Amino acid sequence: MRMTKHAPNTPEPDLWRSNGGTETVLFDMAKGLPVRNVIGVGDPDIHLLDGRWTMFLGGFTTGFAVRIFEARLPVGDELDSDRWALRTAPGRPRRAAQLFTPPRLGSWDSHGTHTPSYVSGRSARGTPAQRIYYAGRSTIRNGGPGSRYAIGAAELQEGRWIRRASPVLTGDSRRPSAFEPLVRYEGGTWRIWYLSAPNEVGRDEQPDYELRYRESADGLTQWSAPTTLFTSDEGYFDNTVHPVDGGFEMLLARGSNLYGTKPYPRQGLWWARSHVPSGTRADWTADPVRILDAETAPPWWLERGAFGPEFHYGRRATDETTMYVFTSGTSAATPWLRSAIQRLRERKLPPAPTPFILSVGRLTIPHAGGTLHGG
Repeated sequence: MRMTKHAPNTPEPDLWRSNGGTETVLFDMAKGLPVRNVIGVGDPDIHLLDGRWTMFLGGFTTGFAVRIFEARLPVGDELDSDRWALRTAPGRPRRAAQLFTPPRLGSWDSHGTHTPSYVSGRSARGTPAQRIYYAGRSTIRNGGPGSRYAIGAAELQEGRWIRRASPVLTGDSRRPSAFEPLVRYEGGTWRIWYLSAPNEVGRDEQPDYELRYRESADGLTQWSAPTTLFTSDEGYFDNTVHPVDGGFEMLLARGSNLYGTKPYPRQGLWWARSHVPSGTRADWTADPVRILDAETAPPWWLERGAFGPEFHYGRRATDETTMYVFTSGTSAATPWLRSAIQRLRERKLPPAPTPFILSVGRLTIPHAGGTLHGG
């Protein structure tokens, strides 16, 4: 597989450091979560719903399955708050509630549902529709040759998220995996940016990623022919897009180096802007601005890179140009025995054996709006 053209470990300025940014870990797999059935979470997708900040996440459960969960801030808290809490099952405060009923064994997504992307739009009949698109895995293998992913959706019906039985988007013969969906409803059109790849990267493999774009009138069928927004030479893994004054902004990640493979594409986060929410490369910033350099002395929880980026600007006069970036981060795992002993001393269960630690955190970048937009 092809490597990105950029050489790894090349220092490069980033906006987070130059603007005096701060960082906070919100959910940490090493320290454990305040629930008993979820080991770690990732891919934060954040929206202001009914006046309250809500985060949808993929979570690795103690049943060794990846499912989708929800966290919320208290009413009135803004994005600088650390008080995110996973929604729990009624009467079971130590058990996180899955967003929708898990698929049955043998279903196209039975081995994993993750990377949620919430969107509110209108159905083909013109009625309001709230959906969460997600990546589903049909194979036991989560990476390497033979791993397969497709994109599905769940829809809010009478207060419950109902999963569709079939995927809404699949790969092709050359790149059979489609995953990492980012869906927006803009201008009466459902728009999806997603990762196209032969498979998810396994141990000692190099990534072969293309970030593609398609459109649909109903968001479920008859998608337009795919266009490639970023090629495998650029190597971006996933993204997020939000409308801002005068256009749209995108954050990009390359996909973290889960297994510590060397060499590997440079890790970090990048920013781009466009006047329209398109899949045409020429519409977006020619050279995306590096928001975070995860190669040169990164925060510990980002030492192997970032993925699943999300961002919003503050809503108050005091932070309206502050960019709050939420992201998954990976770091090398502490040897299991040492970590188990420490956890037992803290009267906690030993950690799951894993080659990496997964975290979700926030990068706060003051005055990012003015810096990025030349103001």
